[in-house]
Amino acid sequence: MYAKRGVWPNGKNSAAMITVNLDAEYFIKIFYPDADIEDGDSYLMGRNGMQYGLPRLLGVLDDHKIKATFFIPADVARRYPDSVREIARRGHEIGCHGDKHENLAHLSAQEQREVLAGAKATLKEITGYDPIGFRMPEGEITDETLAIAKSVGFRYSSSLSDSDFPYVREPAGLLELPVDWALYDLPYFAFVFDPHVQRRITPADDVLVNWKKEFEGSRRWGTLFNLQLDPQAIGERGRIFVLDELFDTMQKENDVWFATGSEVLAYCEGC
Repeated sequence: MYAKRGVWPNGKNSAAMITVNLDAEYFIKIFYPDADIEDGDSYLMGRNGMQYGLPRLLGVLDDHKIKATFFIPADVARRYPDSVREIARRGHEIGCHGDKHENLAHLSAQEQREVLAGAKATLKEITGYDPIGFRMPEGEITDETLAIAKSVGFRYSSSLSDSDFPYVREPAGLLELPVDWALYDLPYFAFVFDPHVQRRITPADDVLVNWKKEFEGSRRWGTLFNLQLDPQAIGERGRIFVLDELFDTMQKENDVWFATGSEVLAYCEGC
């Protein structure tokens, strides 16, 4: 399972994988791991992201005819089954993001196996799509977790930021589709009051400039452009235009292969 940098299907120079972390109320646990998401109206941001941000994001993807990979905690699918079914109905890939956004490194091997197997089964039951992609919820990640993910039926991970090109992670033996903090909307747009956490709201135009530069580098060096999005960040009314303009730029070049995680996996397996 090996692919060469700069060698992508149909002679394309680079690959673009558009991914969405559909965390809903679990968004807050990225910053406050012990937060209780049942705490009344404290976490309306997550609900607003599902109500307003998600339809905007789906609209932009439809306009550009791009199929994305949605990494979804199973409990979000239980809370918002109609929204998650609509994502699948539109042809987007469904991936797993844990069950309740657990820090899996804090669980025993058996507990991790139960969480991941159960989450996989829940997503299949609700969407009809048996997920083969896994993205670690925020928190520590270990090779043990990746090995367990493979043992319960996941065929690739998109969790680590140690490369800019697909590779097989040993000893787990799972294909890794790496991520990059510079290509994640939350570090730019997330705002919380805790002084120990980054609080800024970056101007949207600055984010667009950064992402265009990252895209330019991806084309030049033939890498995987793995964009991470969250509807409550990029889906806000003044930020969604960033995504629209970015996609315009990427598609104008006509030398980028837009692919879901499962399509990148299939390509790598065929190399």
